[in-house]
Amino acid sequence: MVAEYFIPNPYITPHTLLGEGPTYVPSSDELYFVDIHRQTINGIALPESTSTKSYATTNGESAPEIEVFDTWTEGASKVRTTKYTEPIGVLALTPESPEKFVVGAKHGFAVAKFGDAELKYKVDVYKTNSEKHSIMRFNDGNVDSEGRFFAGTMMQEWGETGPAAIGTFYRLDPDGSVKMVYDGCTIPNGLCWSADGKTMFHNDSPTKTVWQYDYDMTTGTPSNKHVLIKIEHPDMVPDGMTIFAQGDLFIALWGGSRIVQHDSKTGELKAIYKFPAEKVTCPTFGGKNMDELFITTASPDESLDYVWNEEVAKNDQGGEIFRFKIPGHSGLPRGVYKGEL
Repeated sequence: MVAEYFIPNPYITPHTLLGEGPTYVPSSDELYFVDIHRQTINGIALPESTSTKSYATTNGESAPEIEVFDTWTEGASKVRTTKYTEPIGVLALTPESPEKFVVGAKHGFAVAKFGDAELKYKVDVYKTNSEKHSIMRFNDGNVDSEGRFFAGTMMQEWGETGPAAIGTFYRLDPDGSVKMVYDGCTIPNGLCWSADGKTMFHNDSPTKTVWQYDYDMTTGTPSNKHVLIKIEHPDMVPDGMTIFAQGDLFIALWGGSRIVQHDSKTGELKAIYKFPAEKVTCPTFGGKNMDELFITTASPDESLDYVWNEEVAKNDQGGEIFRFKIPGHSGLPRGVYKGEL
């Protein structure tokens, strides 16, 4: 039987519409995240003192207890926010973070200075493609250990038939050049690498697929693309993803109120972590020992005129951030973009 856990409470309550891109900054012990719909980057300094509670599995499976951080009541009031003129999907650390990030913005790669609403574009990837320039935006991505920033694009809006597979994964190299890595994505998410850097993973959300590649760290080239995991549940799709230093993948399932832990070599399901939020979006590791998980979620209603409602929150605490620890598990430090800003 697969171990199941329930994380009963959020850690901070920023009431995001579409919380994504959680990014821990080790130099300042801060957590940053985006709200894609509100076009904001948000940051919070983590407190020195915290309290936690231990929780056993909910299905009687013999497994270690997890450690869930209590709600930080004052936390939401300490979140600092900068609103930008267009949506930002993902943050990449730089040597100047948290003051400056390189981001996947609507049209390409840009430098975002926290506290300054103006984005400084490095590359507009759709500058010569007027049709895609209007309908596409950058979504998720990550930086490899050599400082290359990969990020994928998706349709910003779509009809009942869903988004078309016209997204692209791009790679911003430290020399400032941009290369198309592969095309035909629908909604690219959850890019990460194994600890030895020889394997790359990412999700394509609507196709419910976790893809695996061989990866050449010398050239930054993925190859031998093949399916590792297919999410079979009709109402759940893979969203953000991270990887343990010990090797397992940690995949957020949008629509499933959960994160699932899979073996990164065999695809075997090993554990399920459930949340009081239907739209679980993205996990990341942080904390001074890189052994704490921060989880973003989306509001039950993502419309811009939605106002947080206590009655709704009794049934769905989407839009908040959760924090917990799994004994014996830690994460890999995020890569840092090594190019000029």
